[in-house]
Amino acid sequence: MESPFAVTETTIIDYYEQCQVDYEIIWHLNTHGCMHYGYWDATTPNLRSALLNMNTKVAEMAGIQTSDKVLDAGCGVGGSSVFLASRFGCQVEGITLSPKQVAHARQKAMALGVSEAVTFSVANYTNMPFPDCSFDVVWAIESVCHAVEKKDFLKEAYRVLKKGGRLIVADFFSNYPEADVTKSQLLHKWAHSWAVPSFEPLVRFTQKAVDSGFSNTRSVDITAHIAPSARRLYYCFVPGIICDGALRIIGKRTALHKANVWSTYYQYKSLKAGLWSYHMLIANK
Repeated sequence: MESPFAVTETTIIDYYEQCQVDYEIIWHLNTHGCMHYGYWDATTPNLRSALLNMNTKVAEMAGIQTSDKVLDAGCGVGGSSVFLASRFGCQVEGITLSPKQVAHARQKAMALGVSEAVTFSVANYTNMPFPDCSFDVVWAIESVCHAVEKKDFLKEAYRVLKKGGRLIVADFFSNYPEADVTKSQLLHKWAHSWAVPSFEPLVRFTQKAVDSGFSNTRSVDITAHIAPSARRLYYCFVPGIICDGALRIIGKRTALHKANVWSTYYQYKSLKAGLWSYHMLIANK
């Protein structure tokens, strides 16, 4: 579906740098470094565990090994990168558009004693500074949705992967084609609030992966496992709007903050309407 607004690098940077405080308040960002939804199952007692569980599940699907060199494409504040280096002892390169996130990620890696295994830098995953065939794994959790054209990311991921390397993506996918304008309005509002150009249907994303050269592409629908986090965000909506309004009166919040609060409403209502689903996808070079 086409987005009703333009998303640029600056749009994405502004969203994450201004709204980082929201993730710190409600999503344990300072302790866990995760900006994703997490993975809930029968053994998951709380959000903190779900956040770590998502990293574990994605790592299992990707078959991460100590000998792997991993690119964390759209690494945020480095939570997954630090997790991979700490849990598996592998080398990780994390890239993000945000200088603020790079600084945060470097501090976290140093504090946890993995700074020699993890490198963070500012880079765009659709035009990366790495040579061909540099990585064993390209890892992307809830980051590819920010690409204006997802195939630009997929082509670059294919280029920097070694032969036999793996691409692992965990992200949101639209359940409706672009022609279904009425049903897509909630998705557009949610996308706008998160600096996302569009949510792509899984079948189209998969075809673009194949067109980019990937093979053995397969995916798993884990919507049920992220649903508790979607509901948790929705429960933050009313108190969030109240707090945001009060703080905006005294100049402590911006329009981006307000939109981020509204995202908690849009993401849940569109999920309940069946407009999107959440999948893990893996493919090989």
